[in-house]
Amino acid sequence: MRSRNRLVALLAAVTMGALTACGPSQSDATDVEQGAGGKQKITVAALPIGSTAALHLGIDKGYFDEEGLEVSVQTIPNPAGAMAALQGDEAQFAYTPSMPMLTAATQGIDLKTVAAADGYPENAYQDWVDSGKKTTPADDTAVLVGEDSPISSPRDLEGKVVAVPARKAQMEITIASEVKQDGGDPSTVKWIALSLQDMIPALQKGRVDAIGEVTPFIEQAKSQGARVISYPGLGTFKEGAVGLWVASSSFIDANPEVIAGFRRAVHKANTYANENLDEAYAKAAEITKIPVKILKAGDPPYWPDSVAVSDLRRAADEMVKLGYLDEVPELEPLVVQ
Repeated sequence: MRSRNRLVALLAAVTMGALTACGPSQSDATDVEQGAGGKQKITVAALPIGSTAALHLGIDKGYFDEEGLEVSVQTIPNPAGAMAALQGDEAQFAYTPSMPMLTAATQGIDLKTVAAADGYPENAYQDWVDSGKKTTPADDTAVLVGEDSPISSPRDLEGKVVAVPARKAQMEITIASEVKQDGGDPSTVKWIALSLQDMIPALQKGRVDAIGEVTPFIEQAKSQGARVISYPGLGTFKEGAVGLWVASSSFIDANPEVIAGFRRAVHKANTYANENLDEAYAKAAEITKIPVKILKAGDPPYWPDSVAVSDLRRAADEMVKLGYLDEVPELEPLVVQ
């Protein structure tokens, strides 16, 4: 119970409010229940966002069955809750962006990366720059302002109220990076934490000056008149895995075959989603309850087929530069190869 409460308090501080219920003991968490036909039962804590479509497609296509895994998806509203579900033994795998994962790891929370959940294609940023930044990049994050807002660039966010899904977490850090790269002072931004669903009404009512959103809420906001001024994820990470599927070291050590099978199934599903976007859009619409027509107004998420230590290093370097981490932690042990 004590370790559970410590995790919830920590993740609430570094990301958003987390779950409060307690699960079984840590020793129980290393055991995998047997399901039908001898399959091993696992629970995955996932967010109701477009990139989760690949996971669901993998389940539908039987990729996890092929690995002897029976998957239950537990929908969690935010990364902090997903990580808390993992550490509270309510799930064996959880979704988290890389930056909250690094923050948690530096505070002694037991998390390791086992597979890629979303990210950017190789050379994505350079290709966008080479195009003169005239195309819509493959970025599932964006900063949006009202249709008539005078804000036109990240630098203009100085002194403004900006809504993010969580304080001192990934969206805030990437927007701060954009402001600094544009010659502004991110320390003057007035951050406010709102749920992804509440951001659009807040922008429309003038409670905030700008919002940091993710797909599919970007497309929903644009359909209601909001205007994109920057793509902070792509501008910060450039390429590679950004969203991650993580597990605890104790579970990883006790279940190497489950980990290997999960990673193979996820990355096979990611490849399928990239190659079958119509199915991915349809599945994303089911998950988010946003019509396919609105989702198709923007680029779909991209699903990498691996996670490299360099992906975490780009995130950690930026966090140190902006003062969100004191130093870059040892990264190699945080990625299961």
